[in-house]
Amino acid sequence: MDLSMNKRWAPVFLALASLFLVASIACGGDSDDGDSGASSGGGVAATAAPAATAAPAAAAKGAASGGTSAAAGAASKAADAADADAAAPAATVAQAAAEATKAPDSATGGPEGSIVRAFRTLESVYGIGYVGPYRTSATNQIGGIEESLFNYQNGNPMTPFLLDKWDIDAAGTRARMTLKKGLKFNSPVGYEDKDFGELDAAELVEWFNRSNATTNPESTYGDGGDFAAIFLEATAIDQYTIEIGLVAPVYYCLPVSQFGCLSAARGPHKVTTADTEGVEWARANHIGTGPYVQGACTPGDRCTVHAVADHWRQTGNVAEITGIQVPEATTQIAMLKNGAIDMTELDYKLLPDVVADGFTFLETMPGGFVGQSILFPGNLWEHSHARNNEELKPWDAAPLAKDYPWIGNPWGHQGGTCTDGDGEGHDRCGNAPYTDSDNPAGMDDMEQSRLVRLSLSIAIDRGSINDVLLNGIGTPIYSEYMGPEYPGWDASRETGCWDWIGGKIDCSGT
Repeated sequence: MDLSMNKRWAPVFLALASLFLVASIACGGDSDDGDSGASSGGGVAATAAPAATAAPAAAAKGAASGGTSAAAGAASKAADAADADAAAPAATVAQAAAEATKAPDSATGGPEGSIVRAFRTLESVYGIGYVGPYRTSATNQIGGIEESLFNYQNGNPMTPFLLDKWDIDAAGTRARMTLKKGLKFNSPVGYEDKDFGELDAAELVEWFNRSNATTNPESTYGDGGDFAAIFLEATAIDQYTIEIGLVAPVYYCLPVSQFGCLSAARGPHKVTTADTEGVEWARANHIGTGPYVQGACTPGDRCTVHAVADHWRQTGNVAEITGIQVPEATTQIAMLKNGAIDMTELDYKLLPDVVADGFTFLETMPGGFVGQSILFPGNLWEHSHARNNEELKPWDAAPLAKDYPWIGNPWGHQGGTCTDGDGEGHDRCGNAPYTDSDNPAGMDDMEQSRLVRLSLSIAIDRGSINDVLLNGIGTPIYSEYMGPEYPGWDASRETGCWDWIGGKIDCSGT
């Protein structure tokens, strides 16, 4: 079962049984900085809405105690400056520019004000993703430190962002990417006197190879396994160009964008500080090319990011953004009302009352590109390792201990319904530990289990789930990673029918 959810501020996607999220922003209040966006009433709600496009995006994964509702005005100005991993790139970014152009403070009036945002859980800082746990960093929850190689713009998910240009060879064997020049790694607060250099080909190669589980089997990077399935080793061609081999002519995982692979990706960040400063220092200090830098962070309490004074793309409008941990929804709502926080995420069921109280719901990802799925586990059929041909013996695993209706068995049964090597995909036939006797005449277990999964999926009332849990905000979809609001969606398109090993078959009866 799949149900698309529009992406909110946080990159963490929760199971349907969990609370779903909503971003709200305080309206009204007084302003000391003369910002017209901080005036009270409905006007503020209208001007605050563009802040949604500046939402931080890392999959999906607080210093000041208490801002005021005046920060709602500051939030409205953050639209072009927060983390590019979730935002559309600034209109001033030239896709083909070879040199990164500095954005003067005068373009936005300079950073000012602060925003305080509440999270149910505020993670620790994981400055180098390949040695962190399989969850996000506090700095990625807030956003602004990393930027992506590609970004989604005008319906094109492959719009170069940190890149000047890119290409894939005609045979689909390698991707080549050339970075913009002058992409400075910005120093965290407290280390302003230290030059961390720029994002060049050597640094990008290190990020790819240390993250990729093929080139670094110890990697715990969120997309390490996905990178391994798609990418081979990256190499530097010149100072700003890298080449990375593709395992097969399949472009899954490209773009390496704000969506990443399965929404788990972080943007390129400096990983060589593990060599120059030590692993523990590198883990605690997150360094990227974005318009914000890491400040003071305490796990489970608060973390702050600060605007860079002179950023290549867009100098941030909000001087300071603080995330704080506030687990309870009732406390979050109370803090919104008294001005202690400016933004939070709430259970969708609480949304109508919160909006009725004068707060604005921010649509941070129109189009519903992030889906939530309930998967049927146990369909693991790889009998040998794709890289080294090591025997995996999935038939010895718990999912095939007995005949589960939704799990397909391509190996026959103890009595044997096929012979080893009698056809493609049957080279391990006869290994299942049970006798499979409940398949209809003329139907193998793979097809029977597929029909069971299809029937269960159709029986799920997506509309009711959407209405009850999401207040009608979601969009029901029937295939993971793809739905009716995706670019290029065509419900009438027919791609044919295929058997379990990828062979094209007749669609009759399916």
